[in-house]
Amino acid sequence: MGIWSGLELGRLRMSVGYGGHKRGRPMSPVEVGSAIRMALRGGANIHECAAELNFKGTGHIGRFVRILKLPEDLRHLVDWGAGRGVISFTAAVELVSLVDEADQRAVADAILTRGLTSKEVRQAAQLRRRTRQPIESCISGALRMRPVVDRRYVFLGSVGDTCGTKLAGMSQDNRNRILAAAIEELGMSGAVGRLGVRFFTLVGGDDFHTAMNRIGKQVLERKMRSIICGGRTGK
Repeated sequence: MGIWSGLELGRLRMSVGYGGHKRGRPMSPVEVGSAIRMALRGGANIHECAAELNFKGTGHIGRFVRILKLPEDLRHLVDWGAGRGVISFTAAVELVSLVDEADQRAVADAILTRGLTSKEVRQAAQLRRRTRQPIESCISGALRMRPVVDRRYVFLGSVGDTCGTKLAGMSQDNRNRILAAAIEELGMSGAVGRLGVRFFTLVGGDDFHTAMNRIGKQVLERKMRSIICGGRTGK
């Protein structure tokens, strides 16, 4: 008997395999990491896991497990590729090299608000280790060569424990669909986001910033929580 069931192994291979982006990836990087960690805790070794997933070496196994060290309120942001409102898998791997959680959150915020690339995350982390300068200075150093900075705005909210059990049983993709519907219902123009088990994140440009200020941050969090957890609210 294999490490994973046939169905789960198929989902894992479709998520991590070459060309998976063309067919759609059923699992997020964090969900893949969780499945691998569970297998390792169940007695499998990294070589067996790598062979099952058709990896040529064991390096990827370590990367998937390593991103689980990120704070819980950042994990739901990790996606396969770069894009607005997400942290790419490669950037997440670099982010973990920062030991301090406050540093990780500061760089994650820069990824979302300034479009920090995985290369720039690596540069900021290297500056932090070498110079011990404040993380904000290291981020600025990584961005200094940029001709243009694209400004974005980030809102991190909590859904609390009210519907945590329901959300925990969902895939990242399904949670994101719920959040997208909530964004549309509230008319948050230009916003995108990610929904975790207990936290959600919204990212957008000037239109989103204007709408967020119009609604008010506390009201926005309450209305988002109500819609996410199945309640009704008006715009």
